[in-house]
Amino acid sequence: MKVRVVAVGTVLVALIAASCSDDRPKKNEGLPGAKMEHGDHAMNDQMGGGDGADMAEPSLNLAAFPDGAISAGKTVRIGLKLSRRADGGPVSFADLAVAHTKKLHLLIVDPSLSDYQHIHPEEGATAGDYSFSFTPKTRGSYRIWADVVPVATGKQEYVRTDIGKASPAKIDGTESTRATVDGYVFTLNWESEPKAGRQTMGTVTVTKDGAPFAGLEPIMAAFAHIVAFPEDFESVLHVHPMGKEPERESERGGPTLQFHLETGKPGFVKVFAQVRIGGRDLYAPFGVRVK
Repeated sequence: MKVRVVAVGTVLVALIAASCSDDRPKKNEGLPGAKMEHGDHAMNDQMGGGDGADMAEPSLNLAAFPDGAISAGKTVRIGLKLSRRADGGPVSFADLAVAHTKKLHLLIVDPSLSDYQHIHPEEGATAGDYSFSFTPKTRGSYRIWADVVPVATGKQEYVRTDIGKASPAKIDGTESTRATVDGYVFTLNWESEPKAGRQTMGTVTVTKDGAPFAGLEPIMAAFAHIVAFPEDFESVLHVHPMGKEPERESERGGPTLQFHLETGKPGFVKVFAQVRIGGRDLYAPFGVRVK
């Protein structure tokens, strides 16, 4: 059984590959652009993160330019500039490798950790320019984490920037292990109580009308994307479920999704399980208190 441990900042993530007989990377031939096996995304606090030797301190800079105020329920267009730290040169899609079907993932969250969105921007006519539309659920500021793999280094890295006017935000630190989204019930159970410095396996179970639901559709070459934000607002965790990843769009997953989590210090962590059902992306939020 293959075990990989990733460690950066205050959060550690341990991912166990499901195959015990073959440690070679999986192929995703039926899903265009799928290059990375499960768990290749991981934690970062602006100093690199993820798969140990495969990660490095960011070599890129990210800047964002909203075309209006960040207001709840109002769609705003956000311009981005991605550049090299070394010389300020622009970074285009041609300079980025595909990771889970996309060259640029944006993990966006507000300071209260209540509104998380996973968005993929469009490339502009000018090298290094990107843009996307964004409808915030709250007013004020948001943090954008760009998850990329520069071709020049072949190493996954995260860079971040903020948008909107900063304002005091209170995090609801209530523990929550059950979420209902569009009639689907998501329940999170831990193999053992989450404690700082110790690996804990989490299992998300999906049900519909009281019955196990095994109709999860592939979403970016995985059956789920699990993203978590510690209350310090300084780091992000992005992992994928254990087990075989989908190789074709016709495959279905569920009803359970398993992953491993380890934190470097106690505190509250907001966890989001992103899945696709009926062609729509659903986000199930959980509140975790690490002892």
